[in-house]
Amino acid sequence: MNEYELNLLHRYLDGAITPEELEPLEKLLRSNAEARSTLRSLATIDAKWQQLAVEEAFAISSTRGTAPGRSGRAIPMWLTWGAIAASLIVGVLGWLPVSQEHAGEIKHGIARVIQIEGEGKAGRDRVVVNGAELFAGDDLVMQQGLIELAFHETGVHVIATAPLRMKLDSNQRVSLHEGQVKLVVPPQGVGFVVDTTQRKFVDLGTSFVVTANSKGTEVLVLDGEISVYEHTGVSEGLMQEGEFATFDRNGKLKTRLKNRLSRAVPELSQPVTKLATSSLRGMILGHDGPPAIPKVAPKDDVIGLELLPLIQSGFAERASLETLKQGEPISFRGIAGAYHAFPDRTGLAPYSREFGWMAWYHGQVVPPRPGRYRFWGYADNHLLVAIDGKPVFEGSRHDSFKSLGISRTDHPAFPCLIAKAGFACGSWIELSGDPVELDILFGEAGRNTTSGLLLVEREGDTYEETFWGQPKWPLFLTEAPGEDENAEFERLVRHLEEKMMGSFSIAEDAVWKVQSIPHDED
Repeated sequence: MNEYELNLLHRYLDGAITPEELEPLEKLLRSNAEARSTLRSLATIDAKWQQLAVEEAFAISSTRGTAPGRSGRAIPMWLTWGAIAASLIVGVLGWLPVSQEHAGEIKHGIARVIQIEGEGKAGRDRVVVNGAELFAGDDLVMQQGLIELAFHETGVHVIATAPLRMKLDSNQRVSLHEGQVKLVVPPQGVGFVVDTTQRKFVDLGTSFVVTANSKGTEVLVLDGEISVYEHTGVSEGLMQEGEFATFDRNGKLKTRLKNRLSRAVPELSQPVTKLATSSLRGMILGHDGPPAIPKVAPKDDVIGLELLPLIQSGFAERASLETLKQGEPISFRGIAGAYHAFPDRTGLAPYSREFGWMAWYHGQVVPPRPGRYRFWGYADNHLLVAIDGKPVFEGSRHDSFKSLGISRTDHPAFPCLIAKAGFACGSWIELSGDPVELDILFGEAGRNTTSGLLLVEREGDTYEETFWGQPKWPLFLTEAPGEDENAEFERLVRHLEEKMMGSFSIAEDAVWKVQSIPHDED
């Protein structure tokens, strides 16, 4: 990238770009992968409070219910989402830049309230409202509800739930006396401290949750790692992704568990090996011995690499499957929640757990209506969707499918369980309403514990939103769920919304119905 191109990116993020510069910026982002990557690196989560400043500056309508790219915001045409939606706003973060005028107005505090539900106070007299500035030394108190805020200098994003008593010590530190806080910390916020009565937790570039009450302190690391210190200054080492620890009121370590992250997600228990004529059929694959591709490092993804030829052939070449063990035929029941016992429930076990497993679903389906669609979701580790043999969505946490060059955009504005990058989405695809060939891959690179979520959006449709602004896109399904399945989906949604800032909806008018069963799978 040359100086002019870099200047375009900086001018956009600074809110100084002109209408005349938007066209070359759009062309740059469409054609230059380095430019897109650079913009993602420059843009951080502190842009969330910048969005609020834009809403104030341009008197944005309070009506909600539309996904990014289809908003009804009343702002000048040259700054609408649609102006550069395909390559910039929707394609990178979904946030608008703050105006220079408002940037000057918000620089005095250390943090800004994005939104508050319930009544909160900063000190005895100051009632906290949406958009309020918070200052060093402020004591936040809430009896019920939640508050979402972002620190200006560090870009640290916090969602805190009541009952809450928390002091903002500085732009690098908070003291949590009571309540629960979820933090997402970008690179410039590394070193951010959450202090409780029992311990001090120092961020090392991560996302984590801290809960404090009269019984003690709990901490769960969602992504990355943190350092844990006693108040005497003695280090207790690092906690890494998935680890969970509790400390009693006297500061004694009670429990410390690994892999709590995935195991906290409910697993759907409905049978998947009873196939109906309306079911999208699939197979589960694993290893019953050493893999064809040697595993050098513990995190190597051999099963993902072994299935690359299948994907590259448009799902026609199945020679790579001959060396894999196959379980019972399975039906697609959606991808939602955890999959701890899935290999056991589908007849794959016993198998070599260290090499992982993969479910492959294949069949002909009919979209609900003609139109433009795109997929949303994430998975730990594998998630890929193909239409008529061409991959259209890749939401994997693992890198094995990255070599395929599938268009993907991460949305940090939509926090989720698996990655601080947020939900991923694919490109829009135009469908006529005629039957299409559908292929879905979902699985785990090692061991048997995984989780994921696959949703679908239709352009022009309106969806209910969560309190942080994520549309509740429908769960991708190929047949309407039964009564028992609906009950489990509702339980999973409650868990996601209350614990992990995720959600989805169940819509029968969004079901992609199976048209026919391939002859080789009868």
